[in-house]
Amino acid sequence: MADEGTAKHKHRERPCERPAVRIEFVPAEKMPDGYRVAPIETDGSLVWAVREGEMSPGLRDEFNEYLEHVIGNGLWHQHWEDGDTRSPHPH
Repeated sequence: MADEGTAKHKHRERPCERPAVRIEFVPAEKMPDGYRVAPIETDGSLVWAVREGEMSPGLRDEFNEYLEHVIGNGLWHQHWEDGDTRSPHPH
């Protein structure tokens, strides 16, 4: 998947940094059968994979701006499968 401009953060390696979340377009052949959108967790990031053609680039960009706002203002916290619930902001 291509990085669509949202900074990547290694949340688990540096717990004082906020996690990254973004929407990326994925070719249909790389998506799970029957899905138009799927969450993918990787290296402290959450990527919403969206099947190419299902969302306009403008809408994706606007969503990525909102996601950055939500994370930047502490309105969203990632709860990792391993139980890691560290705050994305240093306190």
